[in-house]
Amino acid sequence: MPINESDGYAQGHFNRVYQYIIVPACKLAGFSPIRADDPNSTDPALDILKKFIESDMVICDLSSKNPNALYGFAIRQAINLPVTLIKDLKTEVMFAIQEFGEVEYDESLRIDTVQKEIETLGEVLKVNFANKADTNTILNRLGIGLTQSSATPKIDEPDHDDTTKNKESHLPVITPLPDYVGDPITEHEEIDKLKIGDFLFHINYGKGEIRTIKKMAKDKIAEIHFDSGSKILVLVTSGFFRKINA
Repeated sequence: MPINESDGYAQGHFNRVYQYIIVPACKLAGFSPIRADDPNSTDPALDILKKFIESDMVICDLSSKNPNALYGFAIRQAINLPVTLIKDLKTEVMFAIQEFGEVEYDESLRIDTVQKEIETLGEVLKVNFANKADTNTILNRLGIGLTQSSATPKIDEPDHDDTTKNKESHLPVITPLPDYVGDPITEHEEIDKLKIGDFLFHINYGKGEIRTIKKMAKDKIAEIHFDSGSKILVLVTSGFFRKINA
């Protein structure tokens, strides 16, 4: 949402939009709402970016042509995560927003319109979240980093358990290595040859299958499905991977 006061709106307007429409709609849909621009944050820029990526659902209010909302929308589109767009009636459309679906609300926040808008937004949130596996982003349609037959990348749900997070950062090394594990992949040429469907062995996660590969600058990022779930890893850190012989 707009972080600061916006021209053409009364002071505190978007705080009221949040409290009167967004919060009750989120609760109606079964979500616990938080604002990305939490005033208690110690590192606002980093925390906002983290919330854009880790949240189960993100609502972007494009009212007043808010650049922060556009930035959040672009991030969610780029990594194929569900996002819901809203805007008020007086804000002009900036792009083909109808293609992505949006919920409009009356910026007057009249009591006779707010309740209907809460119900509509709540229903859209539930539908968008239920259909998250079929999210149809621009990158998907262009085939960037994906094959026509590959499924939509699945990213692990955010883990809010601090104990689990601590365990994740101190994973045990799997040893001794299974018989089917081959030599470490250490050359960039070997990394470039990796493709969707290849099986690898990770020193921490075990046996995995490459589901998607995306090229990011000089590195390649792959979504790899392990028995414990899917992980997104940078392939250039190839010392952690070992080939599967069989």
